[in-house]
Amino acid sequence: MTIVHIIGAGMAGLSCAVKLVKEGREVAIYEASAHAGGRSRSFMDDSLGCMIDNGSHMLMGGCEATREYLSLIGSSEMVTEIKPASYPFLDLATGERWRIRPSGGRIPIWLMSPNRRVPGSSLSDYKDVLNIARAGPKHKVADRVNVQGILYDRLWQPLSRAVLNTDASEASAAMLWRMIRQTFLRGEAASRPFFFHRGLSPALVDPALKMLDGRGVEIRMKARLRGLGWHDYNANSLVFSEGQIRVSPEDSIVLAVPPEICTDIWPEVIAPTESRAIVNAHFRLDQEIELPWGSPFLGLVNAECQWLFIRGNVLSATISAADRLVDQPSWELANMLWSEIARVLNRNLGRVPPWRILKERRATFAQTPAQILRRPKAKTGLRNLFLAGDWTATGLPATIEGAMQSGFEAARLVLESQKVKTLK
Repeated sequence: MTIVHIIGAGMAGLSCAVKLVKEGREVAIYEASAHAGGRSRSFMDDSLGCMIDNGSHMLMGGCEATREYLSLIGSSEMVTEIKPASYPFLDLATGERWRIRPSGGRIPIWLMSPNRRVPGSSLSDYKDVLNIARAGPKHKVADRVNVQGILYDRLWQPLSRAVLNTDASEASAAMLWRMIRQTFLRGEAASRPFFFHRGLSPALVDPALKMLDGRGVEIRMKARLRGLGWHDYNANSLVFSEGQIRVSPEDSIVLAVPPEICTDIWPEVIAPTESRAIVNAHFRLDQEIELPWGSPFLGLVNAECQWLFIRGNVLSATISAADRLVDQPSWELANMLWSEIARVLNRNLGRVPPWRILKERRATFAQTPAQILRRPKAKTGLRNLFLAGDWTATGLPATIEGAMQSGFEAARLVLESQKVKTLK
């Protein structure tokens, strides 16, 4: 029986494996680290004495690939759908609070209601959306919107950083448009936030591993691929530190690894070369804290911290596009963020509680126009070698949804290629 060798057990690799196993294919997974999930996982933190996520993530109702993945692994109940759709914000400089509340169908008539849109904005301000929709491949978000308008700091900048992990001054406007079109312009249901109320691993990783194990899939941890062998436009071997695995022309390989690792393994690929960091902070609380409107998350404007998330007794803060902060000492970041949180909640929270700072220096590739043009397609110059990852040419931002879609696309190409070989 033919084997599909999947290199990497992050979201792209797991989604590819799940899809192929559902189609009755034999799969083997190789993961360089000691754990699956990549940048979307949970772990026990000894300093806090509880489970935390390595990063805070949120889905939206329009994330169809992720929702299909959750259904395939049987974990749809592990996410909480916030309905009706609501996105709470607070401007730390002015103290203003508001909620963006999409409603209705595909025509965004909710923008006509002042209490559903950004305060201080008029309906005419949202013509920026039309400008973003007409963005070309070289346009940045700041090229297509009014950078002096009220929406820049209160909508376009938060969206650019949250979705693209890139400042609006350099982020791709075309890529932001893909997200807007997939969610906010498809109605209220597609705009709903989905919150991982039990954490990332219970929703995305553990059920997938259980499902794959039940199908007899072998997952080799701490197996770092060092290189590929190939002949006559077919990959014919996988080179690991421990030895070499032969790959027949009927077998397939999916490289579901970060771009810098992919180019080391397969130098023929052109991939993004720049990245952006994300800083996450987790605080273990000894007192009850409730965010405005009782929401599990809150967006911040005019603050270093951009998003707060509350789950149980853990309050998490996220800073995207955080290259300027990754070299700052963790204790300084913890004190700075805790001070901001006290201002957000307008109360004296006392000294900094137990904390953990996580710095992802290469959280995503830099989603600038120039770097997006370097995203490779899933097909390669070898007949049986395919790529997956949120950095590949999915047509979506580098998010969990993008990773899932890339895994599904790689699985589709594997099935298609194997069908062609069978016909021959």
